[in-house]
Amino acid sequence: MASEGAGARVMIIGGGGRSHALGEALRQSPSVAQVVFAPGTSGLEWLGYETAPVASQDLPGLVEHALMEEFDLSVVGPNTPLVDGIVDRFEAAGLPIFGPTRAAARIEGSKAHARLLMGRLGVPTPRFAVCDTVDRAHHLAMTRSWARVFKADGIAYDKGVRVTMRADEAEQALHDVMYDNVYGLESDRVVVEERIDGVEVTVFTLCDGRHLEVLGHVLNYPRLRDGDAGPPSRGMGQVSPAPMVDDAMVADIVARALQPVVDDLAADGIPLRGALFVDLMLSHGAPYVIDYNVRFGDPATQTMLSAYTGDFYAVLQACRTGVGLREAVAALTRDTRPRVSVVAVCEGYPQKMVRGARVELDAALFRDDPDLWLFLDGVRFVAGEGLYTTGGRTVSVVAAAGTVAEAAARAYAALDAGVRFAGMHVRRDIGRGFS
Repeated sequence: MASEGAGARVMIIGGGGRSHALGEALRQSPSVAQVVFAPGTSGLEWLGYETAPVASQDLPGLVEHALMEEFDLSVVGPNTPLVDGIVDRFEAAGLPIFGPTRAAARIEGSKAHARLLMGRLGVPTPRFAVCDTVDRAHHLAMTRSWARVFKADGIAYDKGVRVTMRADEAEQALHDVMYDNVYGLESDRVVVEERIDGVEVTVFTLCDGRHLEVLGHVLNYPRLRDGDAGPPSRGMGQVSPAPMVDDAMVADIVARALQPVVDDLAADGIPLRGALFVDLMLSHGAPYVIDYNVRFGDPATQTMLSAYTGDFYAVLQACRTGVGLREAVAALTRDTRPRVSVVAVCEGYPQKMVRGARVELDAALFRDDPDLWLFLDGVRFVAGEGLYTTGGRTVSVVAAAGTVAEAAARAYAALDAGVRFAGMHVRRDIGRGFS
C-alpha cells in the first residue's frame, strides 16, 4: 500500500473508452501517483499509460496481481467481472476495490430479476412479463399488442434486445432470443416488455450502500444512424446535461426509481456500493425505467467525468467505505457547461465489423485545447507502424461550450480534423435541434 505522504496506486480493470476516462479522472486526482490498466490496450500504452497483461475476466489472476502489487484501490470498468463476483473475491483477500458485490450486481446481470424487483417496489417501468418457456413468450407475442420488446435474460448488451412493431416481427425476435439462443446465454428466460416510444436518458449516481449522489445525466443517441434509424448500438453520442431533464425530474427519478432499490438491497443485507445508473425512456414527459447498471456507463463516463476536476480517488474511496461520500463529491469542481460526445465506429458496426483499418489521430489537437477530449476505445498500437481499429467503437470525442449547438459544432469539427480511418461511421445529428 502507499506509504504515508506518497500518492495512491490504482488499478483500473478493463480497457477502452470508459477505462480511459476513468484513468484520466484518477490521474488528475491529487491523491493518485500511479494508474495501471489491466489489461488495458496498446492504444492506452501509446498514450503513455501503464498496463498489466491480466484479462478482465481472469478473476484469480487479477486477485493475484493486486496482492503482488499492493494497489491502494482497484476500480472495475466492465460489468461482466462484477456479475461474476470479482468484488467478493477481492474483499475475501482483503483487497480494496470499487464496485458492488455479485449479489448487488444481479440487478444488472439479470434483466428478469431487475424487472421483478421493479414490479415489487412500484418503480415506473413498461409492462412486462418474464417467460421461462417458449410457449408462454409466443402466446404473449401473438395475443398482446403491447408485447413488442424482447430481452435475453443476461448480459448481452444491445445484441440481446429486439424492439419490434408487429406480431410477425415479434415472432422472429422471439425465435432469435429463445430458439436459436443467438446471444450465447446460459438462461432460457426472456423478458417481454411493452414498447415505450420517446427519448432515452440516463441518470448517473454513486452509492455508498445507503445514500446516492447524482453526478449528472445525459440524452442518449442509441441507434446507429441519424434520426434514430438503424440497429441499436451501445451508444453513438450524448448530450449532457439532457436538455429535457430538470432538477425536479432528477429528484423524482431518484425518489421513485433509485432510492427504493438501494433501500431494498440494504434491508436484505446487500448494500450496493459503487456506481448506479439508470436508463430511462421519457414518454410524454414521464420517465419509465428501461435498465439498471451497476458500473460506469460507456460513453456516459467519457461525457460526464470530463466535467469534473478534483480528487476523484477520494470520491471512490468514500463510496467504497460508506463514509463521507457527500462531502467528497461536494469537494469536486464541476464545469456546468453543456457537453456533446460523438462516437466514431468501424465499418460494419455493430454486426459485421471490419477490423484493421489504419487510424490517423491528431493527438495535439485535443491535448492543446482544454475544452476537447479524445478517448480511445477499439484502437491498438503496432510499434513502427501506427494505430489500427480493433472493431466496434473506435474513439469518442467530447466537447464543452456555452451552448449545446456550440459544443456539437466543436465536437464534429475536432472529429473531422483529428480522426481519420477507412470506413469510419459517425452520426451527424448529435445535439441537433438544441440551442
